[in-house]
This record gives sequence, C-alpha cells and structure tokens, in this order.
Amino acid sequence: MKWFDIADHINDLKPISIIIGGRGIGKTYSALSYLIENRKRFMYIRNTKVQIDESATDFGNPFKRINKDKGYDIHIVPEKEHFNIFDFASEEKWNLGYAAPLSIFKNYRGADLSDVDYVLFDEFIEDRKLNFDQFKCFVNMRETIGRNRELLGEAPLYNILLSNAQSLNSPILAGYNLIGTIESMLRADQHKFKTKDKLLLLPESEISELKKNTSTYAGLEGTRIFKENIENKFANDSFYGIVKRNIREYKPICKVDDMYLYIHKSSFKKYVCNIQATNIPEFNTKDNGLMFYRSYGRFLPMEYAKGTLEFSDYTTKCKFLAIIE
Repeated sequence: MKWFDIADHINDLKPISIIIGGRGIGKTYSALSYLIENRKRFMYIRNTKVQIDESATDFGNPFKRINKDKGYDIHIVPEKEHFNIFDFASEEKWNLGYAAPLSIFKNYRGADLSDVDYVLFDEFIEDRKLNFDQFKCFVNMRETIGRNRELLGEAPLYNILLSNAQSLNSPILAGYNLIGTIESMLRADQHKFKTKDKLLLLPESEISELKKNTSTYAGLEGTRIFKENIENKFANDSFYGIVKRNIREYKPICKVDDMYLYIHKSSFKKYVCNIQATNIPEFNTKDNGLMFYRSYGRFLPMEYAKGTLEFSDYTTKCKFLAIIE
C-alpha cells in the first residue's frame, strides 16, 4: 500500500512547493516526518489563531500519529502570540521549531527567525473567506522569516504548502498566477509542474483508490465531498463557460477593472477576457461599479445562466462573477 511520501520529491522542492492532494493520503504526515527525521528546523503554519490553538490541544495535535508510530512525544506549546514545538520524549526536550497563525504576519515584524529552514503551511486553501489578506500575509511571512539570507549567499527559506482540492479560488494561487497553470495541469492530466522557484504537485494516490471501497465513502460517488477527498478534483469550482475564443470575431463593449467585455459580431454571445481594447467605456468597481452594474452588469447573470456569457480563464470568471452577482 503506497502512501504519498514527500521524501520521493525532495530533490524537486523549490522555495514555494505546493502539494494539493486527496484527503488522508500522507501529505502532512510525510512532510512532518521528513522535517523531524532530518532535523530541519521549521515553522508550522495554519491560517487562523483558532486553528493553531486547536493544534496545541491533545484533540487536534497534528503530530499524534507520528508520535504513535515513531515513539516521539511532540506537542505544540503556546508562548505569547506564537507557539513552540517540543519533543518531550527526548532528554533535552528537543525544540523542533515554532507554530503560528498566518494572520499574525499582518502586523508582525522584526523577529529574528533565521533559525527556521522550512515553513510547513497546512490546509492553506480555505473553503470560506478569511478576514485578512492571505496573500499579503504570506508574502510578509516569507519576508519576516527569510529576510536577506539569499543576499548573503545562504539557502532560501523553503515553503511547503499543503491542501485538499477544495477550490482554485485561493488568494495565494491567484497571487502567484498559478490558477491558470493548475487549470492546464488538470486538463492535461499532469501531476507535476516546476519552474526555477516553484513546484506544483497534484499527486495521484493508491490510498485514495483503496479508500473508495471503505464504508466512509460507500454511496458517495459523484458527490462534491467524494471528488474533493478521493478524486482530488476541485469540486467547489465550476469550469462551465471557460473557453478560448478568437477575439477577431468579437467587438469590445466596455472595460471593468482589468477585464474587457466583448460581444460576438453575429451570435451576440458575450466574452470576458484580458485582451485590451480602446475607445470604450471604462469602469472601476471602487469608483463607479454601480454605474457599470446598472448599464451592463444587471443583465449578465441571466446571460451566464443561458450559456451566452463566456470567460477566457477561471481567474477572470471568478473576478467577473463577483462583480455581477
């Protein structure tokens, strides 16, 4: 029985390594195991203080299975606004690193965290809206922990981000322009993508295949929870209406924010993309969004429902629907 093991991909790791896979296939377990066994000092990150507080309890301890399997006694222990991670089974009460909510990096500055080699960001994709700018906090966190180590000729801070396939509509994925990349990977059934500083893994797992036949998932085939947990599909996302069109067959209607609304010259279908046009009305949702809605936007939800409003990509669709719905 083959679990996902991050050790199989260590040579592929980049300063940002994103692993999105089915539930319970070994993502967090193998990442924590690698860091512990190789004595890599790390910071364990969750989005919110509530989540980190829960991780510091016996009930929510993310090290519980590792402790049982490998003889550790690792716990997250609170200390003011952050947390320490100790192995109480070792004679010296080994300090493995720290834990903190991402949200504190909205204002947190100035700490010397040069002893941290890795950040493990668990469950970075949320199925609900956060009350802080996740991408900005993530960049601030990288700056606070990483500082100038690369300028000094040192290895960069390595960030490992883990999640189930909940939604592509993630501020971090959008901030690093990775949504389109993941769309392409899904369409091509591609499971690994690398650049100079980023790694994307969408692992298939033997464990997920075996879990299909357990009592937990019996009768759930085709449901959103089955697609997310077992099939590693972004079940909360709809790719309905996302197509690539020949813009020469369209004429521009208006611009809203950084998006352009076009209409087909013969079929009158609408198309939203980022291909620039001139001599058209321009709107900004912060300043005259209501004027756009009254002039154009109020008619478009029905067009979308009828299939006559299309989009060039998923990011554009999310941004545009947020304006008109």
